[in-house]
Amino acid sequence: MTTTRTKSTTQTSTLTKVVYVTRKVQADFLAILDTYGYFSEDYAKNLINDIRVFLDEEVIDKVKFVWTQPNSDYVLEELEYVVVLRGVGLADERSGGIRYQPGLANASFHVRITYNARWKNMSEEEKDEVRGDLQMTWGPAGELNYSGGRWVDERTYSKDKYGLMRKRFVR
Repeated sequence: MTTTRTKSTTQTSTLTKVVYVTRKVQADFLAILDTYGYFSEDYAKNLINDIRVFLDEEVIDKVKFVWTQPNSDYVLEELEYVVVLRGVGLADERSGGIRYQPGLANASFHVRITYNARWKNMSEEEKDEVRGDLQMTWGPAGELNYSGGRWVDERTYSKDKYGLMRKRFVR
């Protein structure tokens, strides 16, 4: 079954595509849970719900899973999922590659999203309508320190020209 919701943007997404690619992000996120135990399974379910809402509403550009030194903005590692619309020839790869790293065991773990121009141009009433479908409260976050590391392109999760490209920040 395919569910389609028309947006006021030029892109019309289907919930089917969003669910397909977020299942792969969900697999990554659950692997983080299994590997490090930072959060509960209920938190993981709520997070994936919210990511699906944000993607279906086309209001974010990125989702980030970030490990920082405790009580610091110094990024130790990050998985960044960049939204790709109308991506001709996108690969669809298997999820995974989450491996235990002793240096991350005691790190602080955060999830961040980056709102796009569509969100910034929405009225407060429109934003409240989107927020009504969310399970969690999302607020502003501070700057992060990425000094001394590099970005590596890792995987692409896609369906019908819609996808998420996963990059990894490593030290």
